[in-house]
Amino acid sequence: MRSAGELPERLLDLIYDAATDDELWTPIFREISELTNSVGGVLLGQSQKPRLLHFARHYNTDPSSLRALSERHVVNPWTLHMQTRYPAGAVVTSDSFLPFSDLRRTSFFDEVLRPQDLGHAAMIGLSQQPDLGVGFCLNRGPRQGPYGDDERHLLQRLTPHMMRSVRFGFQIGVYRSLQRAEFCALDRISVGVALLDRTGSVLYANEALRAMTIGGALTLRHQKLSSSSPRHLRRLEQLIDAASRGAPGGTMGIPHPTDGRLVTLLVSSVRSRDRDRFASIDLRDPAAMVFALDPAAPTTIPTAWIMDAYGLTLAEARVALQASHGHSVGEIGMRLNISPNTVKTHLRHVYAKTEVRGQVELAALIASLKVMAGGNSAN
Repeated sequence: MRSAGELPERLLDLIYDAATDDELWTPIFREISELTNSVGGVLLGQSQKPRLLHFARHYNTDPSSLRALSERHVVNPWTLHMQTRYPAGAVVTSDSFLPFSDLRRTSFFDEVLRPQDLGHAAMIGLSQQPDLGVGFCLNRGPRQGPYGDDERHLLQRLTPHMMRSVRFGFQIGVYRSLQRAEFCALDRISVGVALLDRTGSVLYANEALRAMTIGGALTLRHQKLSSSSPRHLRRLEQLIDAASRGAPGGTMGIPHPTDGRLVTLLVSSVRSRDRDRFASIDLRDPAAMVFALDPAAPTTIPTAWIMDAYGLTLAEARVALQASHGHSVGEIGMRLNISPNTVKTHLRHVYAKTEVRGQVELAALIASLKVMAGGNSAN
């Protein structure tokens, strides 16, 4: 393995750019493979109920083996162990829990690994949501042998960056909506989005971002994004300037003036292939994009969305929304003017229809809709 030293800047740039262009996971795997003496890797998006493989971004992976994985081996000795034993962010080597001699006796090995001459893996859960998990798997063949401490430590240092990129990728998956000039869609999301020109002037800001500039961590003055904190403003200007010149941007946190909570920003350059799209809708000279995420910002979800998404009645949806805010059975009854027994009945129906096991899982499930609720009020 090559000496790691400081994490390669180009690799970090690729990882953060992958938040808005998931095709970059292929060169990311190529570079990490070179650093760790690996032969390839794959990024998988997988749901738990039902167990389905929803997407795969890979490097040097056989398509027929991926099909076998998707059709017959979504549940396999590696993923099953990762999902049940380790939290997101843990770097786990396959040989630490399943020696190669035992792996060779599985149908997963025969159908997915053997055709590619693979036998060892280093795995990381990058995101574990109630409805979707994202896993990173780096592979070696029998000749390369198991992963050692040096490779595992390098991957552990890369893990926070990859997790942030995947998190932003979920939040700003609507990036292509802006490319298609679907501004109406962008005004419905809770992630702030701004498009800037080469001078740093704001060409477009969606409703969520404009809301963040009113008594929030950001301000918008004379078409420029700013902050009341000089230190954070300098960092923001540096990121915008770098992205405007075509260099990859980066991430930063800006404290909210009311309680100090961090509002996270991702600054990304606009790629040359996208500029013609923006020009066609009279957004001239676009150079950078800023995405702002404030997890604590108040967001209301229309009751109809809950009903449609999970097949709930109006009464059940109202109880589900109250429960997702952490209110007790008694509090929900008082707020909705119904008895505690009625609340419990509705909750049993909600849990059955959404396939969650309690109030915590229900809150996480409903929270996933908040990204699309930026400009809405509850019904």
